[in-house]
Amino acid sequence: MKIIHISYGGPDRKIRDATGKVWRFEMHPYCGPAAQDAEGELLEAQPGPRSLFWEAVTAWARQGAVIGPDGFCAWKPSHAPETVHLGGKHYALASSKLAKEHRRTTP
Repeated sequence: MKIIHISYGGPDRKIRDATGKVWRFEMHPYCGPAAQDAEGELLEAQPGPRSLFWEAVTAWARQGAVIGPDGFCAWKPSHAPETVHLGGKHYALASSKLAKEHRRTTP
C-alpha cells in the first residue's frame, strides 16, 4: 500500500495590527498562522516573536476568529493589567495583596 500525504494550508485571511498595518496570512488548521506576501505566497522570513502581527492574530483567535463585514479579521486589543513598581525590577498587580502590604499605590 502506498500512502501520499498532502498538506493543504488553511484559508487566506487579512488582519490589521495595532498600528494599522495590514497583514495577509494563512490559517492552517494544524500549524496555525503563517504570514503571506501580496501574491499569497508564504513569506520566507516569518515575523519575529515581538511583531505586532502575533499579538493581533493571537487576540483574534482567542476572541472567536470572527471575520468582519469588510473581510478583515475582527479583534480587540487586550489591555495589560495595571501594575505598581515595588523597587528594582519588581512589580506587582495594583490590586494584589503584595502591593497593598507594601503600601504601594499607582502614581
